Amino acid sequence: MKKQIKINKFNNFDDENEIKTKNCYNFLPSKKLNQSFSVKTAAFPNSADNSNCYEIDISSTEIGSIKGLASFKQYFPTEHQSVYRLMIYGQDKTEYFNQLLFNDTSIQPAYYMTFTSSPIALTFKKDDLDAIILADKEKMMVWKTYKGPYEVKDAPVITSMCMNDGVLFCTLQEPAFKIWYATDSDLENVGSVSGNSGYLSLEDDLGDAKKIITFNEDVYIFREYGISKINYLQKNITVSQVYASNSQILANTVSVCGNLIVFMAFDGIYTFNGTKVEKTNIDIQKMLDGINMSATASSLSHFYFLALRLKYEDEIKTNLDSNYVNNTILVIDTNDLSYQLMRGYDVLQFHALKTNIFEKMLFCSNSIETDKIKEIVLNTNENDNNMPKLWESEDLTNDNTVKQFVSLSCYSPKNVNFILTTNNGKSFSFTTTNDGLNKFNFKIICNKINLTISTKQTPVNIEDVCLEYYDY
Repeated sequence: MKKQIKINKFNNFDDENEIKTKNCYNFLPSKKLNQSFSVKTAAFPNSADNSNCYEIDISSTEIGSIKGLASFKQYFPTEHQSVYRLMIYGQDKTEYFNQLLFNDTSIQPAYYMTFTSSPIALTFKKDDLDAIILADKEKMMVWKTYKGPYEVKDAPVITSMCMNDGVLFCTLQEPAFKIWYATDSDLENVGSVSGNSGYLSLEDDLGDAKKIITFNEDVYIFREYGISKINYLQKNITVSQVYASNSQILANTVSVCGNLIVFMAFDGIYTFNGTKVEKTNIDIQKMLDGINMSATASSLSHFYFLALRLKYEDEIKTNLDSNYVNNTILVIDTNDLSYQLMRGYDVLQFHALKTNIFEKMLFCSNSIETDKIKEIVLNTNENDNNMPKLWESEDLTNDNTVKQFVSLSCYSPKNVNFILTTNNGKSFSFTTTNDGLNKFNFKIICNKINLTISTKQTPVNIEDVCLEYYDY
């Protein structure tokens, strides 16, 4: 009697009663295999109805390549108008901006501010006006509505910063065991001790302070080996230990994502809800290529985006050459901790851009199209890179008995490759020729078999995969 193996689930990584997924990237795995998150050159709408979009052109400047992104909303009370500026740091060490929602493709220097490296940025209110801080290893600049930017003299070298209840908190390059703070009205004194500014020392064994963030109206310090919490009440400031880690935390991967903070350590991906740290079941440890000190992350809505470097055992090539730093974007849906791998993207820096009419996850690249701002989009027919997509199963059989496999059927577009590989190392390859039902007939005798599906087709939708066999 003919029997069937039906694949009704492509996103199964841990249920032993279902067919297990061994490897999957650039697909959105669910009950179907379809278009995953993909990447295109960022296009910005010029009106609320999104009727027209424009791409930013940097060719008329000396910027070279794009090395950093930030954004800044300025509300002008007299004019009753909000202006959104996308900040762009260039290879020429100059800060530029594009005024969003004005259908202007050009960029212009932001008061000719220059930095030695891509500055970190923080937006906040100062004197009831919108303001942004830009800081690198040499200077700290403050730009406030109605004012040109000014430099905060003798500021320390800030590595991260956040604002909470009108107080600026900073981690420093040196000494990395001190947290400096200053009220928003006394920013010029950050790095010195006054009535409205000062520092606290971290006198424990969690290591250097690497990242400071605001979460649920509290301030948390991510250390090399743990998390501390700042308690600030009526100018009385203390610090308490929240979590101690056995594995080093990668500071640039720490990001607030909805009601969680997500971060990567050397031994895996973790979530933190303000009270409890939990390690996720996202198993990428065997794929890690090196210690991933260049990993970086950001979040938008309930999606966490992590750029990192992974090893792939297949021979499929992407458009990255040997000079890439990162090669994968890991996307985690924090609603259910499902995840996807986007292979072939070398992210230098993410930026979550939010305006009153649209939100986008932007990034600039280390090595590919460094003169373009890219955006990550979901379930789109646009994929300007035609990245290879792959899904690979574990063994499809539930026992070790010999079987004779006779057919494979599926609903799929053209140009999708199916490869059946047996336990004795033989492979059988088939390529779809129809948009819709495809069926392949053959005779394969073995006791174990796995399936690989791959394509560069866009858009793609694969479902109802069925393998038929007889007991032999």
